[in-house]
Amino acid sequence: MRSFISRRNRTLRGTCNVCRHHLQSRSGISPSSHSPSLPARPCLCPLTAPPSLRCNKSEKWSITSAPSPTLREEYNRAMSRLPLHIIRPTLLCSALLCGAGAAHAATYYISSSGSDTNSGLRKNDAWKTLDQVNRHVFAPGDRILFHRGDAWSGQLTPQGSGAEGHPVILDTYGSGPEPIIHGPGTDHSSAVDLKDLSYWEIHHLELTNSQPAGGTHVLRGILVESSSQKNLEHHIYIRDCYVHDVNSVGYGDPHYTKISGGILYDVNIDDARVENCHVARVTVEGIRNNSPLTTSRVIFRNNEIEDVYGDGIVLHGSSGGSIIEHNRVRNACMSDAANYAAVWTYASRHTLIQFNEVYGTTAGGPNDGEAFDADIDTDGDIFQYNYTHDNARGFMLFMSSAKNIVVRYNISQNDAMMAARQGGHRLFYQDGKTGSLSNRIYNNTFYTGSLDTVFFQSRNIDFRNNILYSTGEVKQLSTLPVNADSQIERNLFFPAITPAKSDQESIAGHNLAADPRFRAGGAGKANAHSGKAGFFRDPKEYRLKRGSPALRAGQVIEQNGGFDYFGKSLPAQQAPNLGAAN
Repeated sequence: MRSFISRRNRTLRGTCNVCRHHLQSRSGISPSSHSPSLPARPCLCPLTAPPSLRCNKSEKWSITSAPSPTLREEYNRAMSRLPLHIIRPTLLCSALLCGAGAAHAATYYISSSGSDTNSGLRKNDAWKTLDQVNRHVFAPGDRILFHRGDAWSGQLTPQGSGAEGHPVILDTYGSGPEPIIHGPGTDHSSAVDLKDLSYWEIHHLELTNSQPAGGTHVLRGILVESSSQKNLEHHIYIRDCYVHDVNSVGYGDPHYTKISGGILYDVNIDDARVENCHVARVTVEGIRNNSPLTTSRVIFRNNEIEDVYGDGIVLHGSSGGSIIEHNRVRNACMSDAANYAAVWTYASRHTLIQFNEVYGTTAGGPNDGEAFDADIDTDGDIFQYNYTHDNARGFMLFMSSAKNIVVRYNISQNDAMMAARQGGHRLFYQDGKTGSLSNRIYNNTFYTGSLDTVFFQSRNIDFRNNILYSTGEVKQLSTLPVNADSQIERNLFFPAITPAKSDQESIAGHNLAADPRFRAGGAGKANAHSGKAGFFRDPKEYRLKRGSPALRAGQVIEQNGGFDYFGKSLPAQQAPNLGAAN
């Protein structure tokens, strides 16, 4: 509903966005634009009107322009004179149910030097405690500002949802360091808990939640949750927050759960974002959602995650529109007690995993410890334009049900540094001993030490246009006989793979064994991640010199993404280079 007040005649007008019926009120008289007298059935919002009075054309009312703050008192007086049948469609529904609350949105201030007896509506009249914030029910468009430089202990559990276009925003005011909320450290607690809420944003907060060493509590930094995953929540954004020192209980304890650690979404949601956040020293997970397949548009972007007991980033559940990009994940998978990987997807559809730098995984359990993982029930996910290095147990894992996965234009340096419990030094782990030929691995660059195998437990392999450079010996392509319909073509192996199994000798006729002539292979450094949009500029060391046998030696691949690792465009019908750099 479009709503405003005329100072001269104190007229309230409203317009339904959908059916464009008009309501106008002056001194309790409510004519319609369709009639000079009160209509028998005025246009009422279907969410509040009795069924007999509902406008069957109208889905939602929303206020697009609010009264000037100088007219607030006049507005309130005018509204107080209106009869209920006018107040209901013009104010009650619009303000409370249909996203129009921004017309009456308020800003609340919280300071450690404030008082809970204050109104909270001015900087010099700020509230003091988290309890006072928790007692209030917030409306669409409200802002809750914490004073910079202050600190609180306890749990923030706000109430009330925002609306589309008018989220409730948690942010800061003043100067100095970000305000800190130290969580209570009690079982199943978090520093901030958003439960059964939609249209909220959290900005610029520092959050901790810890317990004494050896504690058995499940802890989180930020938890977004719902009383039922049948409920669909909307638009929960977390930006520019620092979440650290959340020491939840680890694997082996009966209270252990992976829904613990830094930033967790345990909710069915459309439109979730974690952007520009720093997560450090947390158990179990860094950033994760745990959602059904009805979830969509989950974006984890421009985050730095470091020193994580378990998984760095997990996108668990997405029907589409989800992205993991421009993140730096360092020192994930610090525990060897259970299976963890640095960045992975589970039950996702067509998720993009791109422009991430992943390095320093140190353990990861019997099967994992890789930089990436296309896990159970993934379909159509694309892993591209990533830089991984110095990870303990290889580059990537595929679960047996993963299908239509594309792995392209990635640079992997010194992954598989540690022998895994299964497969020894390996680049790829295939769970289930088969793998799907729908999974394609092309135009990647791998620089490694000695390998016991490139693929562990893989029979079906589509591996084309890649460069695999080893400073030692590569004993075999796969620990299992490769099926005849596998495509292992136009790759460069240097030195040549030792044909440990007779059925793998045939790969020599379809691939090259020559020095690819990198600019400076093995010299790529950390922190190539820029934190900005766009392609990586580093590591330049993996560009090819003139005279490289990998130049224009590749196979044309349809729907190849259009760009190489460094952002150079790829001609659709011309043979590409081998490796990630064209």
